[in-house]
Amino acid sequence: MGTKKALAPVVRDAVEELGRSGQVADLFSGMGSVATSLAPVSPVLTNDVLAFTTTFARARFLEAERMSGRSMARLLFPDFRTAYGHLRDEFRHRMARERTALASETRDALEAYMEAAPHVANSDWYRRRCREAMEATSHERYCMTVLYFSAGYFSTAQAAQLDAIRFAIDSYENNSSRDWLMAAWLATAGVVINAPGHAAQYLKPGNHEVFKRIRRQWQRPVWAIFIDELDAVQAVGTKTWRSRNTVCNADALELVGSCEFDGVGTVYADPPYTKDHYSRFYHVYETLYRYDFPDSEGAGRYRPDRFSTPFSLARDVEEAFRRLFASIAKRDLPLVLSYPDNGLLHSSGRHVTDLLQEQFRITKTHHITLQHSTLGASKGSHVKSAREGVYVCVP
Repeated sequence: MGTKKALAPVVRDAVEELGRSGQVADLFSGMGSVATSLAPVSPVLTNDVLAFTTTFARARFLEAERMSGRSMARLLFPDFRTAYGHLRDEFRHRMARERTALASETRDALEAYMEAAPHVANSDWYRRRCREAMEATSHERYCMTVLYFSAGYFSTAQAAQLDAIRFAIDSYENNSSRDWLMAAWLATAGVVINAPGHAAQYLKPGNHEVFKRIRRQWQRPVWAIFIDELDAVQAVGTKTWRSRNTVCNADALELVGSCEFDGVGTVYADPPYTKDHYSRFYHVYETLYRYDFPDSEGAGRYRPDRFSTPFSLARDVEEAFRRLFASIAKRDLPLVLSYPDNGLLHSSGRHVTDLLQEQFRITKTHHITLQHSTLGASKGSHVKSAREGVYVCVP
């Protein structure tokens, strides 16, 4: 949902001009667009508070052996087939009802099916099955996607296939391939998910066009897409570059003061800029990655322990920026900061340059017009124009 891909060349050029040795720390790295652009320039330390993004970072930015996607798929297929067979038997009646609803030429049957479908957030039986799975071993544990997210974000058949692939991944003995496999699995979920560009909620068949879209998504072939994603998740840069990188999963405000930061020479920060907490928009992927059977709440089937950042709270955003800038300046590190004109800090009556100048000298400023996501487009366009400032600062 972010804009880092468009910002990445500007950030890369700024880092090159600063000319500092050591890693470039990308404090809010997301899916790693900036780190990717830095491969020819500098080693990186990537960080994100969401755990699922770090498996992509490790798969792409750290060195590990891998084989072709089809070779790996042949090794995983026996365990996938076993687990999927058991899930197909257990949930055969639900899958049959779902096929009937999908075969209808009108949206009423699918709408009724989705509305009545049980899941962990609304069903005592599913909660009991969840507790059994948590204590189980072997394939009997691998049903979380069905219990939590089927008949909503995924069809039941797709959810069962995702669970079966996860069983195969967790059963694979070569741990050096795990991040690659996990990244491909999560990317597969992202391809087939029934959602409007984020996972805060799933789409319901409120009109015929959405009905057709859900039918298309729910019938996409999970295993075949997984094989494609195994080849799509590629390592970035050279082996030497990857060997010098670090991947962290931490609160950025705490990471700056830790020993992990000792090898950093330059900091790039792109903190959250809206009142919307991004953890809400990625909770499905976070739960899939953790596979920890959390409590489930509401229509969106949220986990209750989603991370809340002070950068997205009007009462705390100024103090969060002060703390971040002071910690970086204390280490005598230069900072490249990106922040939009419509960011929450500015809406709260302070400008980011005022706070920067308390700790840094701003040597250069770039302004770029970008298209920001509207997080679902419930009331119009799915993007809006915003002017992004990129501030190059030295202590």
